[in-house]
Amino acid sequence: MAPQTQTKAVKTKDRILLVSLRLFNENGYDTVTTARIAEEVGISEGNLWYHFRTKKDLVRAHQYTLIRRIDTRLAIKSTPETVLDSYVLFNRMVFEEVWEFQFLYRDQAEYGRTSPELESKIHRVYELTTAMLQRMFRHMIEAGHLSMPEDELAPLADNVWMVIRYWPSFLRETRRIVKLDKQALNAGVRHHFALFETHLTPAARSYLDANAYS
Repeated sequence: MAPQTQTKAVKTKDRILLVSLRLFNENGYDTVTTARIAEEVGISEGNLWYHFRTKKDLVRAHQYTLIRRIDTRLAIKSTPETVLDSYVLFNRMVFEEVWEFQFLYRDQAEYGRTSPELESKIHRVYELTTAMLQRMFRHMIEAGHLSMPEDELAPLADNVWMVIRYWPSFLRETRRIVKLDKQALNAGVRHHFALFETHLTPAARSYLDANAYS
């Protein structure tokens, strides 16, 4: 393939991914057809099939992208000395990730199984995320930012993940909000801080209030 043709093909593939992600998020996986995706991209359906034979192929491509994003935020380092900065970064990344790929979290019953390898990785997201949250909460305790018994950290991590995980669905179902903006993101951040802010020191609360919102 000539370099110019290869560049054009890559750009078309990227446009298909961007448009399909937006349509799946806003309308749901089941209601979006490959014909509609092709129309919005401005190509023929046959051209779309050249890159992705089925909607399941699109799902797999989005899952691979999501896994790379998850790996990046799970690699965030945290120590008692850096935990507030680490938590701010982690918090922002996970909210944006869940929102950007909301159909993958929301519509699994619709798109069904994709591949055993991907499913195994995605099913571990909850376990790895809550383990990371617990670790950061312990660092907050060690640094004197948070006062909470050890046996409450696991339920707190579960609750934090539930707020983050289902925030897009909550807004979609109760307020018909389907697009992420600063107000919607910050509202989710605020709701999840409400789970433990009374256990934070005034200084830690002030720091998070000043840095955790976009």
